[in-house]
Amino acid sequence: MTSTPRTTPASAVSETADPLATSMATVTRSISYLRSVVGPVELATNFAEVPDEGSFVACDALVAHPDWLAHIVRATGERLGTSDDMVAASLFVQSYAYRLATLAIASLTTSGILPDSSLSSCAVSFSRGRVTTLAYPTGAYHVVAASSEALAETLCRVTQLDVAHQLLSDQVLDGHLRPLIVALRGEIRVGERLLWGNVASSFAVGFRTMEGVLGPWVQILGNYFVQRAPSYLTGMGQFFNLEVDERRGWFWERTNCCLYDRLPGNVRCQDCSRTPQGERRDAYRASLTSP
Repeated sequence: MTSTPRTTPASAVSETADPLATSMATVTRSISYLRSVVGPVELATNFAEVPDEGSFVACDALVAHPDWLAHIVRATGERLGTSDDMVAASLFVQSYAYRLATLAIASLTTSGILPDSSLSSCAVSFSRGRVTTLAYPTGAYHVVAASSEALAETLCRVTQLDVAHQLLSDQVLDGHLRPLIVALRGEIRVGERLLWGNVASSFAVGFRTMEGVLGPWVQILGNYFVQRAPSYLTGMGQFFNLEVDERRGWFWERTNCCLYDRLPGNVRCQDCSRTPQGERRDAYRASLTSP
């Protein structure tokens, strides 16, 4: 089976419920902080000022106006408590990539639908220094598996795995995050490997989030994606399984630091590469035994 692209708003091809809107509503019911809007939104047009909290910015406008992108990134850093451009850029990309990747993965695993996640098909809003809501103004999507099918079985077939992997790579990575990172690095001095490590981690957290909601079968999708990830994600981390007293956990260990611990409070992420592996594994085991 191949994907079926919808290049017009879903409402135009359905007399009943909009399939993408229905899928995204299901996602938000399961995970309340994964908010999205399907359909046209009012977009910021002043490319010299930081947009108001909650207002939407066209994603392709960020790339087309890299000085504006840098201005927004610095503003989000200030909201988080940092004046360090490198820290602000790192955490911006991590927040952005997480929303973009996780909403795509969540929609795929709950309904078999992948929203069109290319740069020209998305908009984002910011709050408290982070990307909080993603909009899909065109409502375009791809059907990877019909909703009438058993998704846990269908999506794990090689044909569907290939389709999902190709769409995620083409639209989320090469068609969206790569040009965003190129534009950002043209304005702010920040390591490319650092940013791609954040992207890899964001995908991993997205798969792990849905594995926690839907069950272990999601691991097949996550492992498949990592094993066939493009070269710029190679070596950024790995999934692994732990079992403690018959309780199993699926974890991700990244190979570089996102710099989150440079914010006020000096809090280090659980999977931080700067924490010795033995300490990380002990923390993972403890999480499996906690009530």
